[in-house]
Amino acid sequence: MPKMMITLKKKEMLPKTLPFVDAYLFGIEGFSVNEVGSFSIEEVKNLVSLLKEKKKQIFISLNKNMFSKDLEPLENVLEAIEKLHIDGIAFYDVSIPSIMKRRGFLTPLLWSQEHFTTNYATMNYWHEFNVLYTQLSCEITTEEIKEIRKNTNMKLIAQVFGYVPMFYSKRPFISNYKKTFSIKEEGVNYFIEKAGEKYPIKEEGDSTEVYTSTVLNAYLEMEKLEVDYLFFSSFAIEEEKFIEVLRCYRERDKEGLEKLYPFHNGFFNTKTVYRVRDL
Repeated sequence: MPKMMITLKKKEMLPKTLPFVDAYLFGIEGFSVNEVGSFSIEEVKNLVSLLKEKKKQIFISLNKNMFSKDLEPLENVLEAIEKLHIDGIAFYDVSIPSIMKRRGFLTPLLWSQEHFTTNYATMNYWHEFNVLYTQLSCEITTEEIKEIRKNTNMKLIAQVFGYVPMFYSKRPFISNYKKTFSIKEEGVNYFIEKAGEKYPIKEEGDSTEVYTSTVLNAYLEMEKLEVDYLFFSSFAIEEEKFIEVLRCYRERDKEGLEKLYPFHNGFFNTKTVYRVRDL
């Protein structure tokens, strides 16, 4: 079975997940998007010590689009991470492999550009820059993943559970909306409604993320995926339910899993077709 990788909302969830999880992906405050929880470098240092004792793999996500003002603090963060000797750094912005190469840092990299991680040619290019992992786009099919597997030495990661990021913007949409319509209410969970579907939307600082309206639960497709890691996102999932989902996947409890969330294969069996709209 591929290794199971997860994100965490909060560090208090860690003990409950340890029996089922092989690898953890942590966001860093100010440098991560589309992650359910962001931690300070000091918090991550403490978590790294614990997880190494438990022989778990550790990845840190620095997957936001960087601005010029981010580059100096980013370099300091990368220097701190290098000293932790973790398994990988997930990146979106190409400034990260550039800094890593210039500074001679050796921590392996994880290509995490979401909708762009769709082909083995680009993966093989990045592989020459100490990029050892790719988090695959959720828009490609099982057959396309098999083709990628045959043509690259990258370690592949595929999301099989959770809400999937659809859209990211560097604008604070929720705050702007509330300001425009003079809405004072301070909610916790927000949604966009369209065509009878509700899409979770989350604002972090000056950026906004929109997720799919349904929870991906690709248990039925899992055995066909020729990947090294199965990825589980706990965003907007109740803590106890998320722990139970992990148990069901680990123990192959199909009936128990189906009671929690309907099986939903996302795009694994649905090829994306691009065509020009009739005018």
